[in-house]
Amino acid sequence: MALANQIIVVPSSKSDLLGTGLEATAFDWDRVETIELSSRGYVYPTGDQNLASVQAAQLSSELIILQGIKSFKLTGVEPQINTADGSGYKTVTGELPYEYEVMFDNNGVNLWKALRKFNSKDSYNIAFYDVEGNKIFTQNKAGTIFKGFQTKMLFTGQYKGKEGNNPAEVKMNIQLADSGEMERQVWISGETLDFDAKSDLDGVNDLYLATTSTVTAASTSWAFTNTLADRSQYVAGIPLANWAIKRVATSTGAVTYIIPTAVSENAITKTYTLTHTAIGAGATASVITATTPTTSSIASNAIQLTATKLLYKGNSAGVVV
Repeated sequence: MALANQIIVVPSSKSDLLGTGLEATAFDWDRVETIELSSRGYVYPTGDQNLASVQAAQLSSELIILQGIKSFKLTGVEPQINTADGSGYKTVTGELPYEYEVMFDNNGVNLWKALRKFNSKDSYNIAFYDVEGNKIFTQNKAGTIFKGFQTKMLFTGQYKGKEGNNPAEVKMNIQLADSGEMERQVWISGETLDFDAKSDLDGVNDLYLATTSTVTAASTSWAFTNTLADRSQYVAGIPLANWAIKRVATSTGAVTYIIPTAVSENAITKTYTLTHTAIGAGATASVITATTPTTSSIASNAIQLTATKLLYKGNSAGVVV
């Protein structure tokens, strides 16, 4: 199904005085529980919006999913009104942008630090999923391009830890840039999407790799732990295709990649072991996991596990040989 056949549009132009009839089913946002960020230049492809297309955009770092929202509320902003002297007649001279306050229930320093990275002005577009699974975004004035609402500001402030029975708080403030985009909003009914945003979408999880074996010039195996960034869980099932060893020559800085021939896992010790050709002396070497581990863009190179569909950020661990 093409995107144009999925979206629902109610005309908002003054030349199209439609939509006031009561026969069509009314649509109202329900509580927003998932946010989808994209770059300012990103537009939704014309093909079907489905789980595969969203996750493919996540893998290429075009979309960023934020989950764990416990409250999402509009911050009231009054329009700018001019009152004429004498008659007292009022005229709306301008409408202020929409602003939202978002509270996350997945509290913790790691999430707070991650959200702080999005603090910005004029950098992102944003789409919303409500509890019914409806996806809400906007279109350009011509109705030919579909994208997220342009944000003016994203800001996550100071971290507030637990105090007695009061939980920690992680709060993000969002200001949209153009109130006209709200009037041009479109949506896809959750019933027509093949995924549930809350249960099927997730952000990208950070990995932590740490070498556990002694690596020498003659070594043909490399053992290391592979856990989540907070060291809480072992991450199993990353296949051989996602591993490589980056070798940087000490004298020249020349970069070469060694492709391992086998990978094995030990869930008890939380370790992976790569089998590979000898690294050779006079180099700094790093074991790398990423979608394409032989490139330099490891930090933005997300991995998706086939079995769980979970996403992990590429990472590396290095030693001097």
